[in-house]
Parts: sequence; C-alpha cells; structure tokens
Amino acid sequence: MNTIKSIRTNNNEDSCSRARQFIGVPVIGKDGKLLNGEIKYRFENEEEDTICRFRDGLLDGNIYDESGNLLEKRPALEYGFGGTEYWRNGVPDGFPAIVQNFGYYEEDWQNGKIQEIRNEVEVEPVE
Repeated sequence: MNTIKSIRTNNNEDSCSRARQFIGVPVIGKDGKLLNGEIKYRFENEEEDTICRFRDGLLDGNIYDESGNLLEKRPALEYGFGGTEYWRNGVPDGFPAIVQNFGYYEEDWQNGKIQEIRNEVEVEPVE
C-alpha cells in the first residue's frame, strides 16, 4: 500500500534541488554576458546532462509576453533521469516546483521559500 508523507518546512536546506546554489544568483556565460535561453549542463555526480533554461542570467524556464506576463509555465531544469524544477526569476516557484523520482517526490515553493515536501512511500505491514 502506498501513502503520501508530507512535512511543512521553510528551511531551503531541506530541499532536494540540485541547483540550490543558484537561488537568486545571476549566471554569466563564457562570453561575459548573462545567460539566456537553453543550455546543457552536467551537475556534479550526474551521469546525464541537465537542460537548464535562463532568462537574464537567472534560472527561469517560463515563456512571457512583451509585458512580462506569464504565457506558459515550463521547467527551468529538466534532468536526464526524469526530474524537473520550475523556477521563476531565479527561485523555485510553484505547487509543485520540484518533482523528482518520477513524481513520487514533490516540493512546493513560494517566493523563494520551500513550503512543503511530499513523498509517496510504500508502507509494508510488519509481521
């Protein structure tokens, strides 16, 4: 039987995000300019590349109109093993913002702060 375990927290250190070090940090490319668009990056201890999307140097995969209104929500990070992270203006944002383990693990974020972690676990009877 599967059950969902949920904890509320505001400690960003509890997050499983592989990109916590980029929260609010502008990233500059080899040309000295703020990154924009899509790049592939291999995080430490990862076997596959991660698709990273930037807007004005900050992680942000969303599509906006000319006025800055959100048109389409897209992940800022797409891991080769199936995880996704939704960021807006350099911080994880959304319900859920971070999805790992093919949806068995989720984190909700709001205004750059983690709110809740959910994990689906299998509960086995003790004999």
